[in-house]
Amino acid sequence: MNLHVIMKDYPELNDEDLGGIYLIDGQSTVLAPMSDSSQKYTHKKLIELNVNIKLNTLVKDFKDDIVLLSDGSEIPTKNLIWAAGITAKIFDGFNKECYGPGRRFKTNSHNLVEGYDNIYALGDCAIMMEDKDYPNGHPQQAQGAIQQADNLGKNLKLDSDNWKDFKYIDKGSLAIIGRNKAVLDTPGQKFSLNGFMAWVIWIFVHIMSLVNFRNRLRAVYDWLGYYIYKDQSFRMIIKPRERNNN
Repeated sequence: MNLHVIMKDYPELNDEDLGGIYLIDGQSTVLAPMSDSSQKYTHKKLIELNVNIKLNTLVKDFKDDIVLLSDGSEIPTKNLIWAAGITAKIFDGFNKECYGPGRRFKTNSHNLVEGYDNIYALGDCAIMMEDKDYPNGHPQQAQGAIQQADNLGKNLKLDSDNWKDFKYIDKGSLAIIGRNKAVLDTPGQKFSLNGFMAWVIWIFVHIMSLVNFRNRLRAVYDWLGYYIYKDQSFRMIIKPRERNNN
């Protein structure tokens, strides 16, 4: 793995101090929601980056700088990053019956919380039970929340008799793996793309998602600098030193 960033930030470390990166996933493959082609490409590239992948494995506990895994193995580390397993918060005052899988509010096609006539929920904290195409709820991604918010906002301007049911539009999926490496699935996973071109598309999509032209221009400028110099100017690492008490 290219360790230039870590060595810049922590020059006091030796090679033997760097350890390794482990990816623990309870699924049988990485990027389970994406296509088989994207999964295989991602798995291959992560291996090439010296990432240790453990599939069908869950994290049971993290205690005394040791990660305890469901297969009985242990990984000593001081750094554990939890990057999966979205679970919504339980709010006081709501009926237990209105919660579905993952503690998400069960809603109808108008995002109205089950059992209430004036409370709405959308995005990660909601699970719409009336969409036959998504019996387990819509993907917990930004597009789902954006589309639900747009539909609900328009409905709130109309009489209740004219409200439109929410219909999720699959715009495809993108995931970045690393420098010049990404995967793309078109809607319905009818076509997949990986590598440099998918990485360029990922950058374009994220740039265009920013609010205004100034933010987009600044992001392009910053990312271009990161790409060329392999560094981020806003990172500040202050080395500890003895305090002069005099």
